[in-house]
Amino acid sequence: MIIKQAQQRPATDPKAKAGAEAEERMAFYLHRDFADSDGLFILNDLRLEDTEQPGPDGRPGVCQIDHLALHRHGAFIIESKSVNDAVTVRSDGDGGDEWTRSYRGREHGFPSPVQQARRQGEFLRAFLQRHRADLLGKIDRGFRTIAKLIHGSDQRGFRDMPIQLVVAVSDSGKIRRPDKWTPPEHPFRTYVSKSDLVGDKIRAELKRHRDAAKLLSDTDKHYGIWSMKAQEVQVVAAFLAEHHTPRANPPARARTPATAPRPQPRPEPVQRKAAQPAPAPSAPEALERVPPARQTPRTEARCKKCDSEDLTAKWGRYGYYWHCLACNTNTAMPTTCAACGEVGQRGKGVRISKTGQRYHRVCESCGAEQLIWEEPTQSAPAR
Repeated sequence: MIIKQAQQRPATDPKAKAGAEAEERMAFYLHRDFADSDGLFILNDLRLEDTEQPGPDGRPGVCQIDHLALHRHGAFIIESKSVNDAVTVRSDGDGGDEWTRSYRGREHGFPSPVQQARRQGEFLRAFLQRHRADLLGKIDRGFRTIAKLIHGSDQRGFRDMPIQLVVAVSDSGKIRRPDKWTPPEHPFRTYVSKSDLVGDKIRAELKRHRDAAKLLSDTDKHYGIWSMKAQEVQVVAAFLAEHHTPRANPPARARTPATAPRPQPRPEPVQRKAAQPAPAPSAPEALERVPPARQTPRTEARCKKCDSEDLTAKWGRYGYYWHCLACNTNTAMPTTCAACGEVGQRGKGVRISKTGQRYHRVCESCGAEQLIWEEPTQSAPAR
């Protein structure tokens, strides 16, 4: 099932354009293979920001995942690489991998996409682990006491979640593996494959997880041990879609004097007769003139029970909501677009996007974005 479609990113730079085309092609293959799958959830072009994982400059850390596939026993991170000629993968002699790309008869090195995807997996795991109480249930009753003694908590988490890596190379490219280089297989198998074969690799790994999870099955190393319930997978997928943070549009370049338009002579003002104001319509007549689809839905933040404005924003299994500090009632944030009337459902169509302390309602149909809540800053206590 496709939870988040790939974003169209216009690019003028040849390398950026080739990269975008490789991602679009991989998204097409994933749609073809898994659009009707009930057990696999695809999120394309997922970008996460996390203040708890800051970058070197102190700004929120960023994780850009080309394609993420979630299932009950873990996830796949698929890193798309545009290759027109050939890509060569060698061992670095110490368990790592070195990558070069052929261009006009010469080889040029570039960062390992396997290691890039591994770092994305670590970011994703830490991000989900902090929200585990909202996404996963507790350990089965029979094991809760033991879990508390060993781990100090009976809350299930994502520390042991299998995150497998797939590097998808363009169909037109070649993959060379000198000295019979093979991707890592511990604790779970990593793949370097042509884009059109990725679906087969994922299906094979899914079968391996499912077979290992069955009772009385032969053990297959770490496969099949960690799992989510079917409903939990959907909750996690919706949570990540809600937390997708699009790239900020770069500021428009100022026109240079050479390209700036020449000033045009101002036309002479035309004398017009002042228009007479139309008579104000009666109240029933005015209401009839407003199209129902264009009426703005209620967006003010108020408690649905006591109508209080003393609220705080939170995330739960069904998305963002306001928690009333006066009566402890929860009120869902509205997901009806004020511009076109589109109604969102579980992170699709119209979704709530959080950036820092600001919450926006974003409509995928018409592109409208509206600020609906800003978390109030807490003033420091008086000394």
